[in-house]
Amino acid sequence: MAYLIVLGFYIAFVIWASLKSLKQAESMSDFTTGGHRMGLLLGIGTTTATWVSVASVMGVPGYLYSNGVSAIIGWVAGWFLATALIPVVAYKIRRPATPARTFPEYIHLRFEPFRKVSHLRTIVGAIMFIGYFLFVHLQVVGFGIVFSTITGIDYKFAIFAFLIFLIFTSIGGFWSVAATDTLNTVLIVIGVILGGASVLIATGGWESIVNTISETTSPTNVGGEEIPQGSMISPVGTFGLGALFAIFMSNAIGSIVSPHWVTRMLAPKNVKVAVLQIMGSIIVLTAIFIPLIIMGLGAKELIPSLPADKSTDYIIPVIVQEYTPPLVGAFTLVALCAAAVSSANSMLLHCATSIYYDIYLNILSKKKITEKKFNINLRIGMFAIAVVAVVSAIQPPWFLAMGYTYVYGGFGAVFFAVVILGLYWKRMNRAGAYVSMLVGFFAYIIAQVASATNPLLIALGASLAGVLLVVFFTKRPPVEGYEPYFKAEISPSTQQTIFNVQKSETILDDKETEVIKKDV
Repeated sequence: MAYLIVLGFYIAFVIWASLKSLKQAESMSDFTTGGHRMGLLLGIGTTTATWVSVASVMGVPGYLYSNGVSAIIGWVAGWFLATALIPVVAYKIRRPATPARTFPEYIHLRFEPFRKVSHLRTIVGAIMFIGYFLFVHLQVVGFGIVFSTITGIDYKFAIFAFLIFLIFTSIGGFWSVAATDTLNTVLIVIGVILGGASVLIATGGWESIVNTISETTSPTNVGGEEIPQGSMISPVGTFGLGALFAIFMSNAIGSIVSPHWVTRMLAPKNVKVAVLQIMGSIIVLTAIFIPLIIMGLGAKELIPSLPADKSTDYIIPVIVQEYTPPLVGAFTLVALCAAAVSSANSMLLHCATSIYYDIYLNILSKKKITEKKFNINLRIGMFAIAVVAVVSAIQPPWFLAMGYTYVYGGFGAVFFAVVILGLYWKRMNRAGAYVSMLVGFFAYIIAQVASATNPLLIALGASLAGVLLVVFFTKRPPVEGYEPYFKAEISPSTQQTIFNVQKSETILDDKETEVIKKDV
């Protein structure tokens, strides 16, 4: 009963916050980046909640349960390093007085500022859609596991409850996402701290956990192969040094340049807030991950082996149900739901925006549409994508954390040059952008298919080599493309170029619509 009561309060707040935020999403800029006016506290809340997904709160503890402390190095250390380096991107990307509203729009402004139809922008939007659809899919899987645990409803039916959360948390656009994300962060912090404390009490303390994982050979699943003694306390575990380094690099390098993080840095009201919100998030994330590590490793002492039909992604729900008081368990499981919701709504917004704004309206640049119609169509697109993601999750994959690693590795291979070099190297041009992304994309896929030890480094090396081969043999980029990221005061021609790209006769605000009506 405690589980359902806490879940009921959470659902009520989500609905209230979403309906209230709906009134603030009046313009296209409001819907995608909150009008570039997000404050520090809300920024910390939404950044942390987006960071903490089911890969964090269920996937990583699952790998801790099966592989030991090596998961800390591969995932936790990789993500924390990326977070610590994100201010390098935040400082530049939020510097313009008129920032881009989406990641593909940044690509358009930086590399093809004089093209009304940017093919580069279309390519970026398509790659983003593929990556973020997989992310939404994984959140649905995690939510289904937890919601099924709370309610007793079969997983295949429980995942459809996710549509309710996605609809309400997404209808208000960015403000709706940010408001619910902040609550989700509070719930996640409280839930995992209570859960971690319960596991410490149940195991007899940290020393007992360390002794257990140092000596255990119990298989991950009943009837499975025994694990080597001492492997769970080894820094490389059963992964091996090469494989673990590949996971670390994918999570670290890929996260820095992932489009959703770049877009998050466009929302704060100024550069200072953009940088500070990341620093604040690191503090909150530390408070979240210490209990998660305790829960993942402590679970090996409490439940030496999972049932044969359960993946390690189930370990946290199982531990919470069996070893925490009802109220503590309720907060912890609702926190897991919150982690899935907080990441999925953000990823869903990116999916829909990429398809509708950065691909459809970019290609049909002569199509005129009001901002009100734009927001309505975007909401319809988000709902359609959510339905497909839920249906696709009926047969869940066996991984959560590894799924994120694959996508982050792909993002790192494709977007590293256009983000880092685009923001810090004036000479980086349109030809370099095309070559870096296409070479990085195909090299990463080929390396994955060939089972290379470190696909990201191979693809990243090929991408950067391609950049150096073409940049110095092609013409320099126009000053209007790079000036906003290098100078505080930009020229009138650059201001006009930004205006042309962002208005481009595609989305008309209410005043422009009235003028057209009067002219007619």
